[in-house]
Amino acid sequence: MKALFAQNQLDTQRPLVTESVKRAVVSAARDTWEVYFSRLFPATGSVGTGVQLLAVSHVGIKLLRMVKSGQEAGGQLRVLRAYSFADILFVTMPSQNMLEFNLASEKVILFSARAHQVKTLVDDFILELKKDSDYVVAVKNFLPEDPALLAFHKGDIIHLQPLEPPRVGYSAGCVVRKKVVYLEELRRRGPDFGWRFGTIHGRVGHFPSELVQPAAAPDFLQLPEPGRGRAAAVAAAVASAAAAQEVGRRREGPPVRAHSADHGEDALALPPYTMLEFAQKYFRDPQRRPQDGLRLKSKEARESRTLEDMLCFTKTPLQESLIELSDNSLNKMATDMFLAVMRFMGDAPLKGQSDLDVLCNLLKLCGDHEVMRDECYCQVVKQITDNTSSKQDSCQRGWRLLYIVTAYHSCSEVLHPHLTRFLHDVSRTPGLPFQGIAKACEQNLQKTLRFGGRLELPSSIELRAMLAGRSSKRQLFLLPGGLERHLKIKTCTVALDVVEEICAEMALTRPEAFSEYVIFVVTNRGQHVCPLSRRAYILDVASEMEQVDGGYMLWFRRVLWDQPLKFENELYVTMHYNQVLPDYLKGLFSSVPASQPSEQLLQQVSKLASLQHRAKDHFYLPSVREVQEYIPAQLYRTTVGSTWLNLVSQHRQQTQALSPHQARAQFLELQQHCCASPLHPCCQPQWPQLSQHRDSWTGTVSCGGCARGEPAQCP
Repeated sequence: MKALFAQNQLDTQRPLVTESVKRAVVSAARDTWEVYFSRLFPATGSVGTGVQLLAVSHVGIKLLRMVKSGQEAGGQLRVLRAYSFADILFVTMPSQNMLEFNLASEKVILFSARAHQVKTLVDDFILELKKDSDYVVAVKNFLPEDPALLAFHKGDIIHLQPLEPPRVGYSAGCVVRKKVVYLEELRRRGPDFGWRFGTIHGRVGHFPSELVQPAAAPDFLQLPEPGRGRAAAVAAAVASAAAAQEVGRRREGPPVRAHSADHGEDALALPPYTMLEFAQKYFRDPQRRPQDGLRLKSKEARESRTLEDMLCFTKTPLQESLIELSDNSLNKMATDMFLAVMRFMGDAPLKGQSDLDVLCNLLKLCGDHEVMRDECYCQVVKQITDNTSSKQDSCQRGWRLLYIVTAYHSCSEVLHPHLTRFLHDVSRTPGLPFQGIAKACEQNLQKTLRFGGRLELPSSIELRAMLAGRSSKRQLFLLPGGLERHLKIKTCTVALDVVEEICAEMALTRPEAFSEYVIFVVTNRGQHVCPLSRRAYILDVASEMEQVDGGYMLWFRRVLWDQPLKFENELYVTMHYNQVLPDYLKGLFSSVPASQPSEQLLQQVSKLASLQHRAKDHFYLPSVREVQEYIPAQLYRTTVGSTWLNLVSQHRQQTQALSPHQARAQFLELQQHCCASPLHPCCQPQWPQLSQHRDSWTGTVSCGGCARGEPAQCP
């Protein structure tokens, strides 16, 4: 924008411009200022996402958060995630204030008091994009055995093509209600007898119409022309995964540098996916001077600056970026970034800053400018390769920095195989130092690519722990009944990891089982209960909650009951028993009969009471007061206490032979076969629309065999 103003000599003294200049300024602002031409709506996501605002513009939606800025008193908006309208399949409102954005590979759930206005606005944009579109999106998988049919997966974008004409002398058609209907006739009246013809990933074929729905044309990358050089290709590839794939697919071969006769060996083929190969393709020409772009003339000077040198430790700050970036502002940013890397590693003075200040500035720079992330990775790899620093811990701090960066920001798909190979080689080559942290960096990188990376900057306590070599902390998770689990939480541990670890302890290993359990964050002394997104980073949640309520708790609960119960694992049985029992005693799983309870109901309830008594490891006969505690209040009032005591004592001999674990298992098994059981799919609390809410909620327990529903506190 500044360049545009300077080019047209615009300032406050000369505000008069032509209409074409005005349009150019507006167009530049619309394309380069992220939220300037956007309508903002208040919105929140699940805990750990940090979403505060939703921006809707002509290109898509952005999830925003207000962050403090030293220059501006009110702070500034930071874009957390951005989605183009081409990525959004459709939007629904499961409840009044809830928005569900259905994307090709994920769902984004937000809450806003203006959800209806947001949906209307987004629907209008999507409808406009879908007009006259030749693209459809798959809503289900289609994997036929017939090779003539087009196979695809849910979320794939398919480019429609005209149906192939039949061979000469043949007609295409199908049999409908014992009558042959020809394709040529159907074309005039609507969809081609329920089939479409399209192409995806270079394959073509027919597919059923009911498996797709109209979609906006995808955003195709305008690839750089051959004369524009490698930098544009890398910058474009860094910007999006689709672009990275497009760059690799369109490029006829690896770009070849213009080499002198003295350096013909640089053009030799390198092992695939090494950092040296990446440098050969995308780094600046090592023979060119930073100032004037001319080649170094002397042989000694040329030999002093090679690709290998550009990938090895240096004691002097860089004068230009490693990756060839033609934009001067990005080049200046790269040199500042390298100075920050040197300061964090102890190879340059901090100049009044702390390690945390330097790190936060570096992470923020990568967060605000995605195109600089590959540059950051290359700079850190350079400084930890053949490190000859006079500072004893320089290389170690460099690896710690790489460990942190991989937890926050992903690299492009262009760099990813090269960086992964570098980390893999270090971690698995015998005799090399830093094998453990290299493996941890590789794991962090994979996690970041899968879950998006950490959002909350590390606290001073967390940073000190990481610099001291402690990459994990013990976090308390509460299971029903007050059961405690202190789990080791690493930098990149997400809620799904915690669910899987606790499920593994309960002998559950299938993904279908994992989906039935959720981690809740509880604040305000239990008054506010909120589920965590499975992608939420636990340390981000802890950092956010410590600023809100230092007494927060993390709960582990089961919220879906589709999978059958198991009774072998003791922790599994105890956890489910403790979760089900309070709701049973509140009477949420039984109805009060209009007349006197039947003999069958009395026997069932009294046996459940006897099992509860044995589950406490008691052998003695319970008192009337204890029996009252074992029976739902509304049922206990239908019969006198002495009768209940006699009924319970009838089951005493049978339950005394059981261990407490067996008693709890029998209690759950008996409940499972009851009509109004929490374990029956039709009786579980109706929670789907509560899964991302930020306040305390209630669900409703209902069953075909129950006369009423009762509110149940969640979880």
